[in-house]
Amino acid sequence: MLEDRKRLSPPTRVFLLAIALQSSGCAALIIGGAAGGAASSVEQSESESHGPLAYVGSVAASALYFPAKLLFAAGGAAISGIAYVVTLGSPSPSRSIWNASVNGDYVVTPRMIEGRDDVDFVGG
Repeated sequence: MLEDRKRLSPPTRVFLLAIALQSSGCAALIIGGAAGGAASSVEQSESESHGPLAYVGSVAASALYFPAKLLFAAGGAAISGIAYVVTLGSPSPSRSIWNASVNGDYVVTPRMIEGRDDVDFVGG
């Protein structure tokens, strides 16, 4: 019986996930947060010099860190919306969930690799 069911192909799943994120409004907020974090990192790095290994480490760490943070932020944004509905429009619980999940660092900078800055996965 299970063999008779049609399963969604991986491209179809990705497409449906992209549509769900776009229609929820979370994607724009997450991408905006990521872009803001990256812009401030670039401005800060322009005035400093780092060793080549700090840059390599930053790129390698961000390749793993960014998708994890993005998933965490998307999940937190969705849960924040659910909390808002469940509490009948009370902004306090949903705001604290939102801030903890969406705020924080989206990339690992050379300063973080060198130990000069902390990595803030959970925002405050």
